[in-house]
Amino acid sequence: MKFTNIKYIAILAVLALLGSCADLNELSPNTSVLSGDAVTGRASAKAALNGVYDAVDENPFDRWLSLAQYFSDEADATGTFPTRLEFGNLNVFPANGTMAGAFTGMYVIINRANNVIDAIPGVKDDAFTAEERNAIVAEAKFLRAHAYLHLVTLWGEVPLVLTPTLDVGEVLNVPRSSVADIYTQIIADFTEASNNLDDSGAPNRATGSAARGFLARVALYQERWSEAQSLATQVLGDGFDLTAVPFLDDQLYSIGYTTADGNTLNFFYGPSDFGGRYSIGPSTAIIAAFEPGDARFAESIDTATAAVPYGLKYPSFSAGISGTASDPIFVMRHAEMVLIAAEAAAEQGNFGIASDFFNQVRSRAGLEAIELTTDNFVDAILKERFTEFAFEGPFRLIDLRRKGKAQEVLGPIGYDACDNVWPLPRRDIDRNQNLQQNDCCNC
Repeated sequence: MKFTNIKYIAILAVLALLGSCADLNELSPNTSVLSGDAVTGRASAKAALNGVYDAVDENPFDRWLSLAQYFSDEADATGTFPTRLEFGNLNVFPANGTMAGAFTGMYVIINRANNVIDAIPGVKDDAFTAEERNAIVAEAKFLRAHAYLHLVTLWGEVPLVLTPTLDVGEVLNVPRSSVADIYTQIIADFTEASNNLDDSGAPNRATGSAARGFLARVALYQERWSEAQSLATQVLGDGFDLTAVPFLDDQLYSIGYTTADGNTLNFFYGPSDFGGRYSIGPSTAIIAAFEPGDARFAESIDTATAAVPYGLKYPSFSAGISGTASDPIFVMRHAEMVLIAAEAAAEQGNFGIASDFFNQVRSRAGLEAIELTTDNFVDAILKERFTEFAFEGPFRLIDLRRKGKAQEVLGPIGYDACDNVWPLPRRDIDRNQNLQQNDCCNC
């Protein structure tokens, strides 16, 4: 949590929207939440949208980063929290409270977005132009789609809730939706965002380019190779050259923070030498994945200045534990679009094009070019994505799952077929009579 005067004002604006006394940290698909009654004009609509962004910002370590990194060969659970150690041991139980908090947090985002989407058409305010209304709804749909993409890629089938949850009762007992239906909604939301947003808010607000980037990511995940390549190259534009953009400066969409409205990611990734908790540490696998001379290593992992190796993507250690660190979470970068174009082209047998894109990433890292072929492209691109996006999100786990490599790579540390989705939280199963548990869970 971030308790600053600025944040407190934002929270008050959102609390004005509440139609029940439910704790914002206890909201799930079957809990009462926001009322649109307080969205009465242009100003309150913008305040409500800021409330969605506020939900995206909260609890970033567990929600967006650590759990999937523990549950792969990317990171080790180096702390003492038993619920995080379950992820590090690849043995997550439905009663895991840390998982439940991350899961519920996604539905806080979704419910706040639903409230905005539902309320805007009924707002009577002559100063509130159609263009502004469309943009606010598009931003809310972008954020809703991002939350659902995170849910579906990690948990699989989850409840698909598209209207504000305003009361408790049978209407709240939402069953799981199919993965296909969830992806259909994600695509619809990002498509609307791509059509109604410009790029003026980049990189810390939803933009049209970022929405198209997400559509490229989804197409890749669904193995729609031609669309993935087309969408990725649309985002990049003609003549794009990744080597001209410094590493990590190629942001398309980030979850941003300021020193007045900061995070504590440095505390969790940082070693005790710098006052950190060191709850997550680089694995031997990710350290070994960097080739000699890879310029990204020095900006991703430090193996020399502390007693333990530690991740460098969130380096503001001088901020300590005060919650004033401004390190962003790199949700999407141009490098991802380049590697999506490379993978999609290779899957279509266009290895010349694939190699050209792929080697932009390697060239920027100071590495020799590799010619992609039928025999090497899957492993080569997986490895490049591993090192390029280290500690930036759930990329590694999702990549291994979608390429059918999870059991091969992670089997030695306990991964099996039942680990292709996480269990749904026990508290949600207990409260929702229509919600069935994922198969193979540790019930």
